[in-house]
Amino acid sequence: MTVQTFEFSGEVKLTYDENSSEFQAALASYRELIDEDDATADSMLKHVAGNLSDWGDHQRMIEGVGYVKLEDAPAPKDNFSGITVAPNYDERYFD
Repeated sequence: MTVQTFEFSGEVKLTYDENSSEFQAALASYRELIDEDDATADSMLKHVAGNLSDWGDHQRMIEGVGYVKLEDAPAPKDNFSGITVAPNYDERYFD
């Protein structure tokens, strides 16, 4: 049996307005999901980036947060998190 191990990296660029009503609602929902009142916006954004990296589908609902918008595309009508992702978020770079 042959085993190969690959190391890869990627980048997920998220844009948001921390003061927007959509972002604040998403953060409140995230805090409720993980049951921590002191959860930070940073931890929520890492959760979002991890989901996008793992699943590679910005049109999928991110549990506890809502939908993200693809840069230069219309915002989702329902459950929009106020977070926008750059279109190349699913690119991977192999070393």
